[in-house]
Amino acid sequence: MIDVTFLLIIFFLVSSHLAKQENFLPLDLPSATAGIADFSDRPTVTVQVPKDGSYQVNGAEVSLPQVRSVILTRMQAEGGGPIRIRIRTDRNVPYGALAKLLKECALSGNSDIVFAVYEGEGA
Repeated sequence: MIDVTFLLIIFFLVSSHLAKQENFLPLDLPSATAGIADFSDRPTVTVQVPKDGSYQVNGAEVSLPQVRSVILTRMQAEGGGPIRIRIRTDRNVPYGALAKLLKECALSGNSDIVFAVYEGEGA
């Protein structure tokens, strides 16, 4: 019984560490005056877009086709249905880079896309 308890503790420590890594990349997120807090437990893939316009998933730089591949792999792992895609982007990224990313998300069959923003005055 103690072994199971220790295994559970280790599992939760590792999984919380991985969840923190997802938001580790320091980005100057855009700000918004209105929004909806997202407390959903829906399966989510987070794509980060730093100032240089590259794409990162799970801390690794990936190309646009690889982004779609990651999304499709996660969809299959979750039963084949659509999943949520969270985009964390620097406020100075040109829209062209985001438009390409949004197109890849749409081509993968997902329309539930949320943007991470700071709460405050709109920019």
